[in-house]
Amino acid sequence: MSNLKTKILFFSLLAAGAAARLYFLPLVSLDMKVYLLPWYDHILQNGAWVSLGQEFSNYTPPYLYLLTLAVFTHGILPKVAAVKLISILFDFLNAWLVFRTVQLKARDRSLPLFAAALYLCLPTVLLNSAAWGQADSIYAFFLLACLFCLLQDKPLPALLLFGAAFSFKAQAVFLAPFLLLMSFKKRVPWRYFLFVPLVYLLMTLPALAAGRSLSSVAGVYLEQAETFRSLSMKAPNLYLFVSNEHYEAGLYIGLATAFLAALIWASGFALLMKDPTRETIVLCAAASAALMPFLLPKMHERYFYLMDALTFLLVFFIPRLWIPALGAQIVSTATYSVFLFISPQKAPSPWGAVLLIAAALLNTVLIAYLLWEQYRFVKAARSAETRPGGGGKTTGT
Repeated sequence: MSNLKTKILFFSLLAAGAAARLYFLPLVSLDMKVYLLPWYDHILQNGAWVSLGQEFSNYTPPYLYLLTLAVFTHGILPKVAAVKLISILFDFLNAWLVFRTVQLKARDRSLPLFAAALYLCLPTVLLNSAAWGQADSIYAFFLLACLFCLLQDKPLPALLLFGAAFSFKAQAVFLAPFLLLMSFKKRVPWRYFLFVPLVYLLMTLPALAAGRSLSSVAGVYLEQAETFRSLSMKAPNLYLFVSNEHYEAGLYIGLATAFLAALIWASGFALLMKDPTRETIVLCAAASAALMPFLLPKMHERYFYLMDALTFLLVFFIPRLWIPALGAQIVSTATYSVFLFISPQKAPSPWGAVLLIAAALLNTVLIAYLLWEQYRFVKAARSAETRPGGGGKTTGT
């Protein structure tokens, strides 16, 4: 692609992504009405420092620091825009990380620029931040940076970044099986996992200094887990088909199943895989991000955000795996739409229920396909390494 065509395509996609965000900016989702905007008002009324020492939100302190910065724009920006701009900023930071990561694979700047601009136009990335006002782009930024560091064999900053991601959202654990796999392959020393709780503690220090108790900042995720007693919060997984009459049994069986599956997945691929290549690293990260929210109970529809991002990135490392990337966008856009545009309340409408069922079934097929392709690719890479004259190169990319 010529330099001029690359620039035209890049700026066209960039403009489309920016225009779409401006279009969705005034939309106020139910979550913004119930949670984010009242938190904004609380900080505005009580002051930044006093609010940091109070338990007025079920989000961790690091997000509240960013929300406090948004409050400082009061009188300059509408509060809806100020809150959403936090997540939108991280959309662009994530696009930059996509650019840097694809640069590790591509020989020129054309493909990385295209990947970054296209990332900004992904429906779920757009809807999550600009329409919904959610903060998934924030923890995803630190996980994409974590992956970028591992691709360059820098495990210490990778684990520090994972700790930062966990400090914003518990969903960072979706990448934990992948990190366990990398530790089995001696890419991540075991001792580095000790930095994860340390980073969390360090990032809560301002809130602790403001007067918040250690038990409250340590128990945020337990509090979040008790917010809803439902096995599936419109998440496209098989818990959608399990009645909440079996909530207790489904919860404990689901947690045990997810834990065992993650352990088997990580140890199994560690045995199958020889020296991880960049392709297998990105593939395994995407598989981990897909598998965990599918197996865990109490998932929301947007908990597949990381799968959406990593399957997209995967296409630029293994182009033939475009089906999971496209399918993930279809599934997540469908489930997002149920909440945002069809039936935002707890019980979906009949049409919304049909859409959720179709999304869950499609997602089941997609994740099974991704895991099968992961097995095939890793096995083929191992065969190439053990073949006489093989240099560890993989095929099918």
